Amino acid sequence: MSGNTDVPGAQDTFDCTRMNRKQGFTLVELLVVISIIGVLVSMLLPAVQSVREAARRTECLNNLKQMGLAIHSYEGAHKQIPPSRPADGFLTWPTLLLPFMEQKNLCNEFDMQAPYAMQDPNVVNRGAAVMICPSRRSSVEISNSESHDWPVGVVGDYAGNAGSHVHFLDFGWTLFSGDADGVFNSGLAKDNPVVDGRLVGPIKGRYTFTSVSDGLSNTIFVGEKHLDPKHLREPDGWADGCIYNGDQPATFTRIGGILLQMARSADAGFPPGEQPVWGSAHPGTSNFVLGDGSVHSYDVDMDGEVLFRLCSRNDGLSVNGDQR
Repeated sequence: MSGNTDVPGAQDTFDCTRMNRKQGFTLVELLVVISIIGVLVSMLLPAVQSVREAARRTECLNNLKQMGLAIHSYEGAHKQIPPSRPADGFLTWPTLLLPFMEQKNLCNEFDMQAPYAMQDPNVVNRGAAVMICPSRRSSVEISNSESHDWPVGVVGDYAGNAGSHVHFLDFGWTLFSGDADGVFNSGLAKDNPVVDGRLVGPIKGRYTFTSVSDGLSNTIFVGEKHLDPKHLREPDGWADGCIYNGDQPATFTRIGGILLQMARSADAGFPPGEQPVWGSAHPGTSNFVLGDGSVHSYDVDMDGEVLFRLCSRNDGLSVNGDQR
């Protein structure tokens, strides 16, 4: 019976042949799978980067929060806001805040009555991570050089508010006498006398909290400073020297207003030394802590008039939540 298909093993042979033919993927199938994976990765990568940047921005805001608390602790202990620097070339406000940012041991190694040039080089190259924005740097960095060949030291990404554009052209925001409308201005020369190259008596600031007549919740205290990414760790006009060095005001202070609006992007270029403006490495925003200790992310396109009101401690003008 030649038509009988019930031959032993015939079905088994047929099944084995089919299995061998279907084993593995064809080249076309592999290419399709790889293409799909590539598309999914390209869709996921921006989301991952966005999440990472959000985490870095939150860490940056936390750094500013700690500085705000330290300023309040300093004011409570000394009954004044620290000066940006007591005298030309002496130590700066980040140094004065070290004991209130869990860095008392480091602070004790500084000679607070001596100028920066006379500090131990092994001390000025040590700093707290709280002064570093993680969107700009991954760790504490040291300046490439310092003015007058002084010792190199740690750099930082935050600056004290030295006021508005009102005193920009007359350099009032940097001087040791006369008027200024900031919060972190140079100490008055009459209050911080220098004899034989050393400060005499305790370091004195210009202001107390009551000097901020516009209200602590309406006045910037500390914020992110704009830096040219092509000139990081460079002092003088590029303003990224050691944050302890009181020789170059743009390194540790910033001003803002109608004539000095925030840098629109991280790589916005300005002529060296001409634009001590606020800015950040975050896309579209820059972070600040106000006098009441609250932290805020402000749009870099903020209106210059609003920025002026936030930078001036005593302009007498209000700033409401909608304007920010």
